[in-house]
Amino acid sequence: MNEEFLYYLWKFRLLYPELITVQGESLVILHPGERNTDSGPDFLNARLRIGKTVWAGNVEIHIHASDWFKHRHQDDPAYNNIILHVVYENDLCIKHENKFNFPTLVVKNQFPHRISDNYQSLMLNKQWIPCYNQIINLKDPVFLLWSPGLTIDRLRSKSEVIDQIWESCQKDWEETFYRYLSMNFGFKINSLPFELLAKSLPLRIIRQHVHHYFQLEALLYGQAGMLERKSPGDYPTKLASEYSFLRQKYGLNPIPVQYWKFLRLRPSNFPTLRISQWAEILHRNKGFFFPLMAADSLMAMKTMLNVNSSKYWNDHYTFDKTSVYQVKLLGDQSVNLLIINGIVPFMFNYGEKQSQPLIKEKAIRILEQLPAEENSLISKWEKTGINSENALQTQALIELKHSYCEKKICLHCRIGNALLAAKEKEI
Repeated sequence: MNEEFLYYLWKFRLLYPELITVQGESLVILHPGERNTDSGPDFLNARLRIGKTVWAGNVEIHIHASDWFKHRHQDDPAYNNIILHVVYENDLCIKHENKFNFPTLVVKNQFPHRISDNYQSLMLNKQWIPCYNQIINLKDPVFLLWSPGLTIDRLRSKSEVIDQIWESCQKDWEETFYRYLSMNFGFKINSLPFELLAKSLPLRIIRQHVHHYFQLEALLYGQAGMLERKSPGDYPTKLASEYSFLRQKYGLNPIPVQYWKFLRLRPSNFPTLRISQWAEILHRNKGFFFPLMAADSLMAMKTMLNVNSSKYWNDHYTFDKTSVYQVKLLGDQSVNLLIINGIVPFMFNYGEKQSQPLIKEKAIRILEQLPAEENSLISKWEKTGINSENALQTQALIELKHSYCEKKICLHCRIGNALLAAKEKEI
């Protein structure tokens, strides 16, 4: 038994209806109060009928009544207005500072055992998610109703990273967008080196060369450290020569080339190709990123991101050797991921900070229009019977797994609540 479980019982009124205090008076929970996550009593502003009197005040919950002294509540005036002490076991009589006994409710054996059994089953389960054995039988559409809220929570958690970049950019929104989108262009594996590349090459320098695709490539490959070693062929030689001039002009220092990862990547995802595609996006959008956010439709946004690598890469994956001819496109799935993880979170953050709810709503609508993501985590959810129709729902499932399932906070999860409160043999 733990206090979190008792909080859950109290908050959702899962105790039997006919309750009697230790003092022998009837108890009716008119309102359980609001959960207090700061210091002080566990539930604030509760309303209870004890005997014939209606009380309004705070409720404290413990496993043992003696925990009152263990936690030194007797020395804290915040606990002077407690109207009820809820305990699992009443091992000690607790008196108020004015010497009268606190009304006390013992909840042991005052709730259906199946709720406790279900909770223990979730906590002891070692599978991929705690409710793996039960969720497949869940008929309640709780996830569909909760998914927008989960997705907003995920967008807000991503906002913490955006806020850090925004502060480091002296609150310059365009520079922030440039850095954040660049970081996401690394598609997780090369996220860090792309972030460092953008930091080493400010947008003000990029904008000096947006009309010259070759110069952009020279700047990006040079700052990526990929031109430090001489490579065979005319194109790499010209890039290195151009970069040498630009490096001296702007006083640039490249990042270590060792940061870039090639192992366990498909050749089409090599950072050499991604850098060329990133140069094309910068060239096409003239170094301005807000038009991406302001695109009037998802299709228009995708059009701005549908780019190829330069011609050199049609028969190369690296600078060192040639390959079979193939035009290197930024595929539709990659474009979708860039919108999901780069553009949409920035839109949401910008809309929230600028008090523009329409921009936030647009971000959510875009997720609803995009197809469901395909990855190992979503595949595992599908095996539990939860299928996703769009990117909003896959983002919700990612948030659910990371923020609830991995932490085993099933008592705060709506799906966990539905399973815990389910009738036996009828979920």
